Amino acid sequence: MSLRLSPAVLTVSICWTLAACAPMTDTRQTPTAAVQMANKALATVKTNRAPIQAAWWQKFNDPLMTALIQEAWQANPDLASAQASVKTARAQGVIAGASLFPSLAASGSARTANGSGTSLSTGLDAGWELDIFGANRLANAAAQSDFKAAEASYEDVKASLAAEVASAYVNLRLAQARLGVAQQNRQSRQETARLTGLRQQAGLSSGLELEQSKLSLGQTQAQLPALDGAVSRSKYALAVLTGKTPEALNQRLTVAKPIPNSTGRLKAEIPANALRQRPDLRAAEFRVAAASARVGEAKANLNPSFNLSGSLSLSGKNLGDLFDINSLVRSLLASISAPLFDGGRLKQQVVVRDAAYEQAVAAYQKTLLSALQEVANSFATLAALQKQQPILVQNLQLARSTEQLARLSYDAGTADFQNVLDAQRSVLSAQESVLSAQADSSLALISLYKAVGGAW
Repeated sequence: MSLRLSPAVLTVSICWTLAACAPMTDTRQTPTAAVQMANKALATVKTNRAPIQAAWWQKFNDPLMTALIQEAWQANPDLASAQASVKTARAQGVIAGASLFPSLAASGSARTANGSGTSLSTGLDAGWELDIFGANRLANAAAQSDFKAAEASYEDVKASLAAEVASAYVNLRLAQARLGVAQQNRQSRQETARLTGLRQQAGLSSGLELEQSKLSLGQTQAQLPALDGAVSRSKYALAVLTGKTPEALNQRLTVAKPIPNSTGRLKAEIPANALRQRPDLRAAEFRVAAASARVGEAKANLNPSFNLSGSLSLSGKNLGDLFDINSLVRSLLASISAPLFDGGRLKQQVVVRDAAYEQAVAAYQKTLLSALQEVANSFATLAALQKQQPILVQNLQLARSTEQLARLSYDAGTADFQNVLDAQRSVLSAQESVLSAQADSSLALISLYKAVGGAW
């Protein structure tokens, strides 16, 4: 992965994204001061028009990571809860839409009275509220926006779950790599202790040097249980995220593999439709639209309501009379109802809906700012790691060279044994630094893909 990013490019790209992410509403106008400021920068913005790839994890070319993400989508409880919320919102949308259509009900009865025999009746009743001022239409629009927000929230849970699984997988590979390095260093210390013992028997080294080599070996061995525990905890984290037991994943995760890293060059320009497709931002935008529609609904409820109702009924002494057109009774009623005095309830309902709209706009703006912060932080981390990694690799090479020279000098009798031990510790520290930087780079890239809403 290659990354070159200047603050100017990131700033204008974020400004463009801010302008592109202005929420669209039904009856209210969202504050546009920040958007208008961002629009002024459009003439100088150079954005990347490449399409967004939602399945960003495929950039890591790790089939097991991809499989674990897909398995998590099938079994994770949080995702199941979000899916249930979508079902609820869809049903609420159907309920709200039903108010736009007439209602029709059928009835039937049979009555027996002393001395008068049995009488039968049946009928149809219809009613329709004329949506003159659009209250029902706006209520339906709000419900549909709620449904879209629930769908976007479901996608947000999926995106967050994918990032969690990918991060846990990277942490597992890091823990396994650190454990492998520690095991290699234990073998090296064991060999050093063995050779020091032979030198001590031959009178070429002191008992102090032998004890120092044993202490160095013991210190390395003491790290292994903690590192092994880190591997187990990473496996447990993946098991919880995928809805499986640790034993079910153990066979697939036992063999250590390299820390996954994205291949290809990462372009510095943020895509033109970047944050616009973030699920949490789309959910917040739909909530603004729903709150806006409910403001209009509350205002429409201040006006009179108009209703039409009608009925058809048949009655008779026996079943055949119910099919006699001469016994048909028809009725039609038109009514109007206007609020005269309700103690200010309807007007205060407008105030309530207005405040809810303002809350939704504030939540949208907060979500947008958080998204911009996540993108900037991830870019900054990646840029720093890109500069740091070559230095760490060079330090590792120098540490290995120093260890070799220290051992040769010790064997030649021109250096103290402590120099060998210090050089070995430097090699271990440099190895761990390189591994941590590799993992941090992958984790920062995962955060960036999640913040942007996909890969590009």
